[in-house]
Amino acid sequence: MNSNESVKDLSIAHLQLIVSLIKHGNACVASDELGMSQSTISYHLRRLRGIFSDEMFIRTGKGLKPTERCLQVGHFAQDIINRVEEELIHGNDFSPSQIERELSLVADDTACGWFGKLFTDLQKTLPKVALCARPWYLNAMKDLDKGAVHFGIHIMQNGTKGIYDVEVVPCYRLCVVREGHPLSKQGQITLEDLAMYPVILNDLAGWNNNGNSLIERVLKQHGLEPNFVGRLGYVSSIFSALHNSNAITYTSAVSLPKDLSGLTLLKGPPQIDEIECNYRLYISKTRYGSQETNYLIEFIFKSFFDYVNSQYERDDVISIIGNVVVCNKAICESV
Repeated sequence: MNSNESVKDLSIAHLQLIVSLIKHGNACVASDELGMSQSTISYHLRRLRGIFSDEMFIRTGKGLKPTERCLQVGHFAQDIINRVEEELIHGNDFSPSQIERELSLVADDTACGWFGKLFTDLQKTLPKVALCARPWYLNAMKDLDKGAVHFGIHIMQNGTKGIYDVEVVPCYRLCVVREGHPLSKQGQITLEDLAMYPVILNDLAGWNNNGNSLIERVLKQHGLEPNFVGRLGYVSSIFSALHNSNAITYTSAVSLPKDLSGLTLLKGPPQIDEIECNYRLYISKTRYGSQETNYLIEFIFKSFFDYVNSQYERDDVISIIGNVVVCNKAICESV
């Protein structure tokens, strides 16, 4: 490999070649896509191997396979190409309706009911954007960090926030039991109830494990242990399970289904309710600051904000958490 090559010799054409070869694994396809001859591609590949002191692509029976180093470089290459296109080439004629891309997003299970509204909002305003939305999973934060996922929504206790996340709206919680439950006429669940009656925990991937759930932490402070009989990753499954059980669940009001037939909402223990939590929007730092990303942040923020407020304004929810005014300063000032 040519040790005289260095990163300063990189060009946008080199980056485009890396991205195209990772995508297609075929030099002929990359040649057609980029308008380069085969000999030019071979020449640039030799230079790239010298620049990064790495083989970059390995020939296999199924085409060119990128090395780990190549994949790492490709991730940043795509980001640089995007920024050049968005900020330098199209910077003066940015039009949200012309955004054409796949938008990947994850949200904790209590917020997944919003995906339908988000899809509808995108179809109305950003018709060329294809949505890929899924529940939060164990390595979601790592994928957000490296750009494999663009945005995430999760509940977080109030406190310090990072550069790449934004508090969207408060998370109000309540308890749910079946109709006719021994506690259904009590109006409010106590900490002692959570230690006595069976409890089903909404097992939010990577967040409620190893005693870190809000219920466990607060009960422990009062010398109590929750009577967990189930940890379910899908909150809809919890609501189904409650119909035939004396179990209690404590969850976000945002997670409630439209049809609450057979279920009763109750206030949660004040010792837990008083701990303020927010839904937070996490942003992949790989494209942070571009016009497109800034627009999408505002778009996702507004869509989720409106969905949460519609849940809080339901009569059955208001009867438990009361009338709440949820108004983020940025949203209020723009209305």
